[in-house]
Amino acid sequence: MAVTMMDGTPPPVAIGGLGGSGTRVFAEMLRYAGVDIGTRLNRSLDNLWFTVLFKRAAWVGRRPEDEELSTAARLFCLATTRGLAQRLEPEDATLIADLAADLPPNGGWQCGARAEHAADLLASRRDRPPLSWGWKEPNTHVFLPALDRALPGLRYIHVVRDGRDMAFSANTWQTRHWAHLYGLPMTEDIPLPVRQLRYWLRANRAALDYGAQAMPGRFIVMPYEAFCADPEPHWHRLLSLLGKPASPLPSDLAIQPTTIGRAGTHDMSLFDPADIAAVQMLSETVAHCGETEAVP
Repeated sequence: MAVTMMDGTPPPVAIGGLGGSGTRVFAEMLRYAGVDIGTRLNRSLDNLWFTVLFKRAAWVGRRPEDEELSTAARLFCLATTRGLAQRLEPEDATLIADLAADLPPNGGWQCGARAEHAADLLASRRDRPPLSWGWKEPNTHVFLPALDRALPGLRYIHVVRDGRDMAFSANTWQTRHWAHLYGLPMTEDIPLPVRQLRYWLRANRAALDYGAQAMPGRFIVMPYEAFCADPEPHWHRLLSLLGKPASPLPSDLAIQPTTIGRAGTHDMSLFDPADIAAVQMLSETVAHCGETEAVP
């Protein structure tokens, strides 16, 4: 079910990618471009209301139902643009209370959010909708088709970092919890870097294919290494996606690339040559997408 926006409320823009892909700098870019990315954020600028609603313990090991996803998108949009206080149906309040019960300090579900963020979600208020709004949460790409169906006109920025480096990332949350959504086994008898690389391949391929087929003109890919080497053209691509006029790249934008090329310090013989070849092919696609306004 699509969310009905308030009159004058523009469609949102979202940022996602595998955890550790460098999405924070792009959230900062949205802020510089005048986009309201929310107030309940962690140090990485992840929107914790999105985390509460979408990174659910109940969805680990099973595929969420379409109705569950549309409800999560509706509640997130409503909280962000109007506030949920005095607008909730009893079943919605019960859902959020149940999600809060899973979260620390009383629950054991470690997803990055706490029960206090669910309480903030329930109590959310806004005097007027934002002129421009969106969010950054890496797991957004996992739910992109459902979000696109629920939020008409959604624009999306997909951040991709070198798959060989990502195989050795310490940020393994998505691989450990969402592998089943991409037909990958949730097993620990395969070395974690191998699982990471295969998740990188499946998840990024799914996002790129969906963007090409369903979101032409509303979907751009940001290759992290290319951005760090020359951020200016990618700043202009972001402005174009937002429909904003060209302006200089903010001089104080914090671009601090780390661990680029870390795969060079590891034994790559761990990986199946077919997986490495697939990474190279997908990396070439990503590089091409990064030179265009939208996925071709």
